[in-house]
Amino acid sequence: MKRIQSTEDVERVRQLADSLDCLTDEDLQLLADATPCTTDAWRKRGQGPVYIRVGNRVLYRRQDVAEFLNGRVKQRAAAPAKELL
Repeated sequence: MKRIQSTEDVERVRQLADSLDCLTDEDLQLLADATPCTTDAWRKRGQGPVYIRVGNRVLYRRQDVAEFLNGRVKQRAAAPAKELL
């Protein structure tokens, strides 16, 4: 059963993660506009950023999140204007 955390606990975890140059799972969810189920599915499928599991907590190194985001960059294909009409 998941323990309910106080606002102070959440903030303390974020400060500790920041001091380790990491993001929390909640931070990644906010950044990616994703649900907890989505980030959990990414981890299970090996599709999300590399992560660190400590107990029941998941942390992501900022560098790994940046690499994950860089891998998702989409570039528009340039098409001549005639083809668009």
